[in-house]
Amino acid sequence: MKQSKCNEVSQPLFSGSIAELLHPPSSQIPFLDGLRSIAVLLVISAHFTVRFVDAHGPNLYSRLPFVADGAVGVDLFFVLSGFFIGSQLWKELRERGTIDVARFVLRRGFRIWPLYFFTYFCVLAFDLIVGHGAPEHEYGWSDLVFITNFHSRGLVMGSWSLCTEEQFYIVAPLALFFFALKLRSIENFRPWLWGFLLTVPLIRALVWVHSTGSFFQHSPEVFMHSLYFSSLTHCDGLIMGLIIANLAVSREKPISKLDSPFILVAVAIALMIVLHLIQKEIFQFTISALLFGSFVWLGVQRQLSIFNSRIFYWISRLSFGMYLNHEYLCPWIVSVLLPKLPFSAWLPLFMNLIGVVLVTLLSIAVAFVTFCLVEYPFLQMRKIVLGRRASISVPIDVSPTGIS
Repeated sequence: MKQSKCNEVSQPLFSGSIAELLHPPSSQIPFLDGLRSIAVLLVISAHFTVRFVDAHGPNLYSRLPFVADGAVGVDLFFVLSGFFIGSQLWKELRERGTIDVARFVLRRGFRIWPLYFFTYFCVLAFDLIVGHGAPEHEYGWSDLVFITNFHSRGLVMGSWSLCTEEQFYIVAPLALFFFALKLRSIENFRPWLWGFLLTVPLIRALVWVHSTGSFFQHSPEVFMHSLYFSSLTHCDGLIMGLIIANLAVSREKPISKLDSPFILVAVAIALMIVLHLIQKEIFQFTISALLFGSFVWLGVQRQLSIFNSRIFYWISRLSFGMYLNHEYLCPWIVSVLLPKLPFSAWLPLFMNLIGVVLVTLLSIAVAFVTFCLVEYPFLQMRKIVLGRRASISVPIDVSPTGIS
């Protein structure tokens, strides 16, 4: 066993990483790969279009809802992260009766920290060389301790959402570890999870009324500055992902017609419309969590072939690197590359589209390089390190009678 692990780790970086990209695990769900691909493409399109509009003005493409509101891709990422991480935690809790918190955090660390800190030090070095950015942002110390979503002085673009997820990776296993001492099955967690999901919009409502003086007042500025970045007011998707994972792990009976995920999608859309009409800023993240949560549940329960193409797995696998690198490519493409193209005088609509395609392709290329040189080696190292770690056990009742 140890010999096979060593052989696996000793593969050349390039061939090993290529093999990892070409051969998805048997447990991979193509529909969820498709959703993650959509999430990163929405974010890239939105961020590039903002840069393009600043330089050239709005156009038809920039006004399309999925472009203008492309930032919702982050909320889709949150639901998917909550589901994937929740699936690991609930399975461990069901099988072992406890959560090995240290092992879980270390496992996530090997996946997230290498590329994240590599990006941070690259940006810091560049800012110090060219002489701007770093001092004004306090050298990005908030990036290093994952609190940029509370202290907006980071150097890594988009780090606020990664900080939100990193805080979730610490709070979630700790909460499950301590709650498991009292709650005797994973089903008993659900009322608490639904309660937390309902509490978050209440917190937003309190913050909103305090900031604006009225529940029904609308203010994009207050929304961005008071609600958007804090994990306390923008974590609905992560909680929804935990709920879906809990249901998926504990579910054993087939779906009835009344329990169809397609019906749940329709209900989610109806609730989305109602909540949007009541107060769009306060319920925006609730809306996203319900809608994307129903999509994830649909993908988990139905074997849909719409995203079976291997390209969605590749984009999904490289999405972390793409999320980290794309914002640094956007200004260069807008100001340097696009004006040099022979058709740069075309309508802004086409130039915007061409720019989105270019930044996406370049982002994939850069993410592939960093996957081979940074992510893959640490993923291999994780197999060795975690293979030697002993697990902690806190016994609770996980008998068949306690699990549906």
